[in-house]
Amino acid sequence: MLAPAWVQRHTGASYLVPAFFVSLFSVANIFLIWRIARRAGADEREAPWATAAMAASNSMFYWARHVMPFDVAMFWALACLYVGLKPAARWWDSVLAGALGCAAFVTYNGYWAMVACALTAHVLSAWPAWKSGCVRAVAGLVGLVGSFALLLGFVCVGLDVDLLGLVADENGGAKAATYLSFSGSITQGDFHEGAQVFFDYLWRTERATSLVWAVALVASGWWFARCDPTTRRRGILWAGCIVALMTILIVGSNVLEKFVIYGRLARQVVPFCSLLVGWTAARIFARERQAVWKERLALMGLAGCAAGSMAAPLQQEFPRSFHLRASHFVTSYRNLHAPADPMGTMPEKFRFLYNDFIWPEADRTPQPQHIELMAEAHPLQWRPYLYEGFNAAQRAQIEATDIRMRLILLKD
Repeated sequence: MLAPAWVQRHTGASYLVPAFFVSLFSVANIFLIWRIARRAGADEREAPWATAAMAASNSMFYWARHVMPFDVAMFWALACLYVGLKPAARWWDSVLAGALGCAAFVTYNGYWAMVACALTAHVLSAWPAWKSGCVRAVAGLVGLVGSFALLLGFVCVGLDVDLLGLVADENGGAKAATYLSFSGSITQGDFHEGAQVFFDYLWRTERATSLVWAVALVASGWWFARCDPTTRRRGILWAGCIVALMTILIVGSNVLEKFVIYGRLARQVVPFCSLLVGWTAARIFARERQAVWKERLALMGLAGCAAGSMAAPLQQEFPRSFHLRASHFVTSYRNLHAPADPMGTMPEKFRFLYNDFIWPEADRTPQPQHIELMAEAHPLQWRPYLYEGFNAAQRAQIEATDIRMRLILLKD
């Protein structure tokens, strides 16, 4: 984020600068899916299908508008996978893959499971050459741990820039223990809802697109026995990463109670679901005599699924935008009624309701009698946002309350 910060410093503060910068990573992730598929051996039919499936994901789409580190971390994790799948990778490739995995981890700790899957795929891709696999494992670990130690070292020697949030005091002391303990602080919510949140989030976010993923996962099992070993190996890799991520997240939440599953954690499976959709689609249409028009219809269906799931976030308005629009309304209202309000007291009668982030336990003091001038749905009225730290009781309380963003005028 030093790049957009430098631009803002020289051009003035603007939300557009960091928003544009971070969104570039969201677009780059779609490109990386195509590159990963091709590097793993996908043909000119499979790779575009995987790319289209990634672009059709609503959980990738709506997070791209938020200035958050999730897509940046995913970029580094996918880059780690891309480097790790290099044919005949040497030890320095393993070190680079580990370093990229470290970049993903320090960007956002929650995507450590995706890094683990990427590095495991790198090691297992050496099979059956177990000696080469051991070299990859050791070199990858050196790149991962060594890069992290190097970053800690920069802080320890007293750099003024707090790159990782490790500075414990003004003297630049490294607070590595606190940083590492952060992984155990993902406890906001309910551990026992892990499996429910994982599947419900993906369904409510993706809708029909998630059904495409499920069909691809089931159909891939049928095609495994009917493919050549190289193709089968690639399909098993994508399916294995999906199952591994599901297992890590659900067991870590429901069984071990180490971290709560949030929507942003569940979306780690999306890249691998997209790769598996590409793999399955290529197997299906490769044997069709009239595959061209059937494939086009299937792509149109995928686009329709994406449009259906993306419709809700496209229509959303956020508090800052609503406040700006309502402020213009207040100005117009004042100008219209100025002759009847010579003292300029009318603005004191305007109030905003729920025009901010809502927490269920917040004060719900009844509002006096008023006239509703403007209203818009609050972002938290879209269910996927309720899987970011709320438990079942809190979600129910929010959904049972009319939290529409409103501009009201108090009655005399």
